[in-house]
Amino acid sequence: MALELDLRKAHFSRVHGDIVAVQTWVNDTRALVLIPALRKDAGWYIVEESAAYLWNINAIDGGERDQALKHANRQAYIACEMLRIEPSMRNRARLITIITDTLPDLLRMPSAPESEFIKAAVGEMKLIADGRQIAGQDIRLEKEGATYA
Repeated sequence: MALELDLRKAHFSRVHGDIVAVQTWVNDTRALVLIPALRKDAGWYIVEESAAYLWNINAIDGGERDQALKHANRQAYIACEMLRIEPSMRNRARLITIITDTLPDLLRMPSAPESEFIKAAVGEMKLIADGRQIAGQDIRLEKEGATYA
């Protein structure tokens, strides 16, 4: 499955020590991407909008909260391994805090980035009736982001 991600179109980013939390779009879906700020050989960890509810440990009561905490702890362990951070309780708690604090902003961000176009026009489109131009518009190409397969 291809992964489409263009960090130039990121909606928001915040540095949390050695982790950068980026709100962006992955495969046309809102997502939070955790990127290591210092370790160049480490991977990234992505929380897509569709999985955000699983991290929402602050809004759940009772047995569902226990399940959410277990899920968050398991996923934080995986995130630590991806980001090449020691999966200590402190680091897992730090990642859970970063993710849960960012979720409200993730859900409020636009559902898609604004389109960016190349400045130069590649042509012109004209609407002509009875030999007179009624309307016209420049044809511009949209900038494309990186695609990884």
